[in-house]
Amino acid sequence: MKYKRKILFIFFYIFLIVTQIKADEVKYIILFIGDGMSVASESSASRFLYGQDNKLIWDSFPVKTFVTTWSLSTYKGEYKADSFDKNKGYDLSAAGDKPYPYYFSQQAEKYFERTEATDSSASASAMATGNKTFNGSVCWYNNQQINNIIDIINKKNNFNVGIVTTGLFYDATPASFAGHNKSRNNYKQIAEEMLSKTRPELICGCNDYYYLRDFAKDNNYYLVDSSDISRPQVFDNLRNKKILINLNNYSVPEPQNKWNVPDFSYKENSIKFKDIVTLSVHLLLDKKTKFFVMAEQSQIDSANHENNYLKMLASVYELQEGVKSLVDLVNSKKTDMTWTNTLIIVTADHATGFLRFDKNLYKGQLPKKNIILGKEILKRNDSVNYKSTRHTNELVGCYAIGAKSNIFNKYIGSQYKNKSIIDNTDIFKILNEIVSGN
Repeated sequence: MKYKRKILFIFFYIFLIVTQIKADEVKYIILFIGDGMSVASESSASRFLYGQDNKLIWDSFPVKTFVTTWSLSTYKGEYKADSFDKNKGYDLSAAGDKPYPYYFSQQAEKYFERTEATDSSASASAMATGNKTFNGSVCWYNNQQINNIIDIINKKNNFNVGIVTTGLFYDATPASFAGHNKSRNNYKQIAEEMLSKTRPELICGCNDYYYLRDFAKDNNYYLVDSSDISRPQVFDNLRNKKILINLNNYSVPEPQNKWNVPDFSYKENSIKFKDIVTLSVHLLLDKKTKFFVMAEQSQIDSANHENNYLKMLASVYELQEGVKSLVDLVNSKKTDMTWTNTLIIVTADHATGFLRFDKNLYKGQLPKKNIILGKEILKRNDSVNYKSTRHTNELVGCYAIGAKSNIFNKYIGSQYKNKSIIDNTDIFKILNEIVSGN
């Protein structure tokens, strides 16, 4: 009798362990990337929307850290994974362990002015592969391709993949997660590889090459324009089909100040980033399979390149609303997404524009009309000051919530001891640990 009870106890204990493992399984991973989103960009949006810093949706996430984004073009030396001076990539003593506006020194400003920064292809490749590359290359180093996280997923066949962007679906950031090429400018080669070889379950983005519509169909993608998604039954019976959503009606809204109340004006029939994100997630949920989604808001970068403060505000707001839509979806309990099986990460690939503040703006306040200064077309007024139209080597933010988000703690401060900093290659390591452990 005692022997039987012992056997029953062992089986019950195993059942509890298996149940717990199943409960902690990561089923859904969403990585949001704000292209060109400096921490100053985040502060601008937070102040406009809420009147103070650190009030965006991701500021409430339990994991918050900063990220180094340097590439081998920054390093300017032979890179060996087991032996290199990381300070050649990001000089902590010169640049500081926090980004502006939380830290400011003239030494740091001069460092950012003179140091070459990463581009989107090298930074996204670092996040997707765990390897540093040179600017302009897409998951490519030493004349050969490097496997990215989607290559690993495809080999394991354990997650579906979604690529979502408000820019070209074959541009640098999405390309680095689903393509490989010696040059980010080889758009057609990258697009064809994505549609015929890497083959994400869902792709949503803009497309400038009409022939790719037929190419996608020839590779068994169901093609739909985003302007048509409101039509009834347009997405019926797609569980066994790959989907390409041609983003043809997206535009950034215009921020407005109505009696110091922030507001945004959208063009008629323009789709919102949050609608793109939630639609994509629901389409993947319908397939009843675990998934990984990379969702990029790309206009933050172009706005900062243009020194267009208002467009930048609206683009960060769009990203915030996209992230919030998924947080709300998890909290709604209308799907099987829970905080024990869903991981949301928000970060940026690099900073752009060298944005600085001459004075703080309060809630709903917009700066006065920009004035063009000099030949470099740097725009400044009494509130905001863009010091460049280029990328910078500044730290960017990274935030996480949900299943296995505690893995970040293994990497925070590991390269820069006792500092709340990770490297962008650590994002791959975290993703790889999760998808390989499921």
